[in-house]
Amino acid sequence: MVETSHRHGRRLASARAAALVSIALAAPVLAAPRAASFTAMSANPCAGASTAGPGAAFMRMILRPGAHFRLPPQTARQKARAAHAAARSRARDWADLCRYQAANEALEHHPRVVFMGDSITDFWQYGDPSMFTHGVIDRGISGQTSAQMLVRFWPDVIALHPKVVQIIAGTNDIAGNTGPTSERYYKDDIEAMVTLAKAHHIHVILGTMPPAVRFWWASRYRPAAEIRRLNAWLRRYAREQHVRLVDYYAHLVTPQGTFRRSLSNDGVHPNRNGYKLMSALARKAIDTPWPRPPARAARR
Repeated sequence: MVETSHRHGRRLASARAAALVSIALAAPVLAAPRAASFTAMSANPCAGASTAGPGAAFMRMILRPGAHFRLPPQTARQKARAAHAAARSRARDWADLCRYQAANEALEHHPRVVFMGDSITDFWQYGDPSMFTHGVIDRGISGQTSAQMLVRFWPDVIALHPKVVQIIAGTNDIAGNTGPTSERYYKDDIEAMVTLAKAHHIHVILGTMPPAVRFWWASRYRPAAEIRRLNAWLRRYAREQHVRLVDYYAHLVTPQGTFRRSLSNDGVHPNRNGYKLMSALARKAIDTPWPRPPARAARR
């Protein structure tokens, strides 16, 4: 009997302790309605965010025809710092929605054409500024994958009400810039952007990915075959969806599958000569008369 009583007492003590802990944990929650609201939502989440584009020295290596492309050596500490800074930036603004927020707000008129893409598109505005006049604007962001582009497709394309959008994506998906992915995920992102554009009566131009046999920032990969495969899918998808396609790949590639040396310094990005060639192709696609967009269905 005494042992049973002791066991019963220990159970009661444990129950009391658990109850006290529960009350202590619940107290802040119960008091929350009386406290000021505090969340991650902000009236200006881009305050203090960096919106800088690529550095001038790097762009000279990329764009000047014949320039020797070589990244400066980094110590282990410098690499670690750069990786930490990149991780903090992704955590703050994963899709880089802040990059063009101010530029979008400053627009006085709806653009005629928006170029959406990654570094291939981002560097275009430096490689051939003449392309981005008369209502044509650049909304490319270096390093982005198709998933990031899809997240910012509304503020950087739909909300600007252009007549045409060009989309070039995929290089960084293959390089794994935002982690492991799949061809199906990439195709889903392209299909989603095309569907959004069509739903808002925006004409679509799909651009094929430029050639590459190696990425200098992800050198373990050999992307040539997958680039060919996904470009073949883009051509089929464009035909099925009755959207325009500009086959940049076909004009930039050698018979061996590499980027033509006269058109690229790093084997991945066009130089100024490459961008001039791409601009001529883009202008032809943009300026060819477009069919009338389908009329909106009448409400019953």
